[in-house]
Amino acid sequence: MMKRFVIFLAIAAALLFGCVQTGTPNNTTISPEKYCVQDSDCACGVHIVTGDCFAGNAQYVDTSKQCPDFCTGIAGNFRTKCVDNVCTGVRV
Repeated sequence: MMKRFVIFLAIAAALLFGCVQTGTPNNTTISPEKYCVQDSDCACGVHIVTGDCFAGNAQYVDTSKQCPDFCTGIAGNFRTKCVDNVCTGVRV
């Protein structure tokens, strides 16, 4: 009887820990290049490796080289913000 109870507890614990959400919503993986905790983690400019216009984690962005239409939008109504732990361009 005790052996069954221990097995039951082990299975219940495995199911419980399997259901606990860790990391990001929907258990998706966010690239370190896009990951953020707050708005100040994000920047827009060019990617430090590719040189392409890029909005993401500030560690991967060269802000000395800007892409105005990409970063702020043609009308200047976009900003790079941290939304659900992803650096994203949003309309302001």
